[in-house]
Amino acid sequence: MDAHRNQAGSTAIYAGATTLVIMPLAVASLVTLDIIRIDFRGFWQIFLEALLYGVLTIGTVYVLIAIRYVLKDKGNTVRLTDMAEVVSDSVPAPQDKQIINLFDNDGTMKFSVRLKNIFFIESDDNYIKVWYTDSYGAMRQYMLRCRLKTIEDSFAGSDLVRCHRKYIVNISKVEILSKEKDGYVMDLGIEQAKAVPVSRTYEQTVLSRFNSR
Repeated sequence: MDAHRNQAGSTAIYAGATTLVIMPLAVASLVTLDIIRIDFRGFWQIFLEALLYGVLTIGTVYVLIAIRYVLKDKGNTVRLTDMAEVVSDSVPAPQDKQIINLFDNDGTMKFSVRLKNIFFIESDDNYIKVWYTDSYGAMRQYMLRCRLKTIEDSFAGSDLVRCHRKYIVNISKVEILSKEKDGYVMDLGIEQAKAVPVSRTYEQTVLSRFNSR
């Protein structure tokens, strides 16, 4: 759906730009050939005036459309919130009360889970995969279309810590942090998933958060 919408938007922009050029050319040509009779001022002068009027009319519409899409995207990002922080004058909720609501790129809430149930979040191209336990303690996975960067920014300061370009880990779930040949890895005690790697970029942050638990 996103691809079709982006393609439609690109087509509309291309058509509008083409119209801005073709219309002044047509008007200037008709005037120059004496098909349309107005005061003759030269082809290029007429063309530039027609182009200016076209930009002011059609261009304004495209600017308004662009502003609308920018505000919509910003709104989608802001809507990704930690419900524990909704009431600003209350005592911060303990981790077992914190609810993580995840929205897709269209701003639709797709998944809601307690923070204590999340083990880690994995990036998979344009999607993320949430590894969590359900109410029966069984390990589950949930995939939705969302950027890992959005998760990182929205839940900064919580136990969700960026540890790799492809991973965000719930630092409270890490059972073993060990140094291997290629760097640190984290064992979360999950049989279904391998240890989560720690890249050099996030190494100091992860070590600090792990040691301060």
